Amino acid sequence: MIVVDTLRRDHVSAYAALTSSSPDKGAKSAQDARSVPARTPNIDRLAAEGQIFRKAISAFHATTMSMSALFTGLTPSIESGSQRASLEWNTFVACGMSRFSVPGKDDGCVPQSLDTLAEDLKGAGYWTLGVVANELLYRPAGYDQGFDEWLEVGSTPPDLQKNMFTVARVRTASDVNRVVLQALAKRPSDRFFLYVHYIDVHDWSLFRRSYQESVELFDQLLGELLDRLEADGLLENATVILTSDHGEMLVDKHLEIKTVRHYGNPSFEPLMEIPLIVTPPTQTDPAAMIRSQDVRGMIGRIAGIGGGPARDLAPDELYVSEMDFQHYRKGRFKSLWARKGPSIMLFDLDADPGEYVNLADERADILAEHRSRIDELSRALASNPSQVLPLSDEDLERLRMLGYLDSTQSEFLNHPVISEAPATRERATEPN
Repeated sequence: MIVVDTLRRDHVSAYAALTSSSPDKGAKSAQDARSVPARTPNIDRLAAEGQIFRKAISAFHATTMSMSALFTGLTPSIESGSQRASLEWNTFVACGMSRFSVPGKDDGCVPQSLDTLAEDLKGAGYWTLGVVANELLYRPAGYDQGFDEWLEVGSTPPDLQKNMFTVARVRTASDVNRVVLQALAKRPSDRFFLYVHYIDVHDWSLFRRSYQESVELFDQLLGELLDRLEADGLLENATVILTSDHGEMLVDKHLEIKTVRHYGNPSFEPLMEIPLIVTPPTQTDPAAMIRSQDVRGMIGRIAGIGGGPARDLAPDELYVSEMDFQHYRKGRFKSLWARKGPSIMLFDLDADPGEYVNLADERADILAEHRSRIDELSRALASNPSQVLPLSDEDLERLRMLGYLDSTQSEFLNHPVISEAPATRERATEPN
């Protein structure tokens, strides 16, 4: 399973081709508002041999939330039980699973009380390996539950000052590939599950690249890994799954509401639409809406150990519990409700994928259905404030290394252009 942090679906050229050839997209398609898609021949070669899921959707616009959903099959939430107030929680650290934590016993962002995808596979006899380059997934957050080996890429040499720029240099796809290949060379069995999480696309602005350039560079390095795995015979009889944790806001405009990066509030579709490519094809309908929390069950079925649908939600609905908004989708209709103030938005995503037309004044019937369900979910998914842990100093440091704290526009403008650490690409292809 390959997770490409912050990869928008419309910047995978196989998806862009699907959108441009679709007869049911009018002139006001989502693509109109978006920048030129990248060229991704290596992702496309997976798509050509497999299955493209056209309606894959993230559980949340933050890594911690979406990956906790993927691993547990549950819906992340920061609900307090009140429509107007979320938990006092930083969404970049919260996994959205605090309702399952036991005060005094669970100190991980993913509580130990929850079963995970890796535990499913390990219990079925798979050797499980996780290689991650996003600091928010590092121990002791709890994402490593069930992994026989969990490797964290991005530690800085002692002679370098640790900041988001220096850390970015040593967590590139070249570094990740090198760690993956070294670990696989020591694998105890060919019956294994590999989860690899890249962060190059997330770091596009740190390297002063365009988003498109960052996607294309990542795709090149992904191709190097796939070539090496194929040469070593590790893709024979294997299933490869490529997806993302969430997307990114670029030049998009939705009702003239300005949102930046992947911070949401509210979460428009460029943040939520993610690629999901499975090679070889599965028995799952590629036109079905597949959410992050559905991936656990999908992988279980592929691995022959079974797996049911995601819990908490019906198969055709999505609920995103944000700090300032409540976001609900049922079928083709999506609504966004401000926690404070009267702002309500309703979109028909089939007719208006670019989210240009607010139907809130025209479809009171749909809004009433959505509001009733949101109220039900906000109670069902609520945490008691006593279950919520404060941010630790370590959590704050991780946020800082990813640029979420204490970063200003002047830091990016005044900092020298950074490049990958010397020889990382050469090391990635050296024999183990």
